[in-house]
Amino acid sequence: MTFEMTEPARRPAVVVGGGGSIGRAVVGRLAALGHPVVALDVRGGPDVIECDVSDEGAVRTGFAAVRERVGVPLVLVHAAGLTGQGGVEDEDPATWRRILEVNLTSAYLCVREVVAGMRQAGWGRMVFVSSVTGRFGGSALSGPAYATSKGGLLTLSRFLARDLATDGITSNTVAPGPHDTPMWTVLDAELRHRMLAMQPGGDRGPGDPNDLAATIVHLCGDEARYITGATIDVNGGQWMG
Repeated sequence: MTFEMTEPARRPAVVVGGGGSIGRAVVGRLAALGHPVVALDVRGGPDVIECDVSDEGAVRTGFAAVRERVGVPLVLVHAAGLTGQGGVEDEDPATWRRILEVNLTSAYLCVREVVAGMRQAGWGRMVFVSSVTGRFGGSALSGPAYATSKGGLLTLSRFLARDLATDGITSNTVAPGPHDTPMWTVLDAELRHRMLAMQPGGDRGPGDPNDLAATIVHLCGDEARYITGATIDVNGGQWMG
């Protein structure tokens, strides 16, 4: 059975990784549009439900709290991420597993918590924050697990787009390049300069998380109903594929 939502902007939303720079910007934009929105993040806070989204039990508990606060989520934005560094000999197996669990397995666990409600509603939006490293394969700056997990999000999103198309549910990814986030600012200043110099217009600096959030939120609305299985590259021209 399906039901009609008379106020599209009032659809409940959950932002996974909502305590980070990108996640907070998405939460703010969704809230400004009138969405009841809840953030989940391993770092809890006054407006953030503390949740290790790599842990199956914690995800169940976290989403139960989300439903209690705002109802059944019809918008899922997954922006959780943990990076690594070096090559395959530098990242030990425990680090490899942890990064894949946080970046990729958590997306699978979160989808399982929302898909039934979206199906019942006959409407749903899923947006996954991947990375430009998932496009070109990454480097020692990201490490192999980060690049692999972000590439995996692209494939998971496409699988969901096909699998859920007849249910009125879309699934897309955004693949950001350098953005003004803690993951960017911890890099050496000279390295940041060299990275920006490799892309067109790099002298304008890294991307703004608020601008990236605008693209993500667009994919969460009715106007994006015909966009599914897509990857939107937001990288200043670093990757054109």
